[in-house]
Amino acid sequence: MASKLDRIEKDIQKTKSKIAEYQKQLRALEAQKTEQENLQIIQLVRGMNMKPEEFAAFLRSGAMQAAPAVTVYHEQEENAHEE
Repeated sequence: MASKLDRIEKDIQKTKSKIAEYQKQLRALEAQKTEQENLQIIQLVRGMNMKPEEFAAFLRSGAMQAAPAVTVYHEQEENAHEE
């Protein structure tokens, strides 16, 4: 009887150890995901070619409701793709 109980306790400890390892792995993966999302956001913002003050004003003015205005930079970029 005692050996069965010992085996169950070992299995419990082994399972807890695996859970802790998976939780650590999950936190690392979530951190990587957040980092990649942040990089994508930064790339999108930089692609708008706005000064920080312009971007802040853009966000305050309801950026989610309106598309960004086309600038000379955007027109040049579009023309470069057409060539």
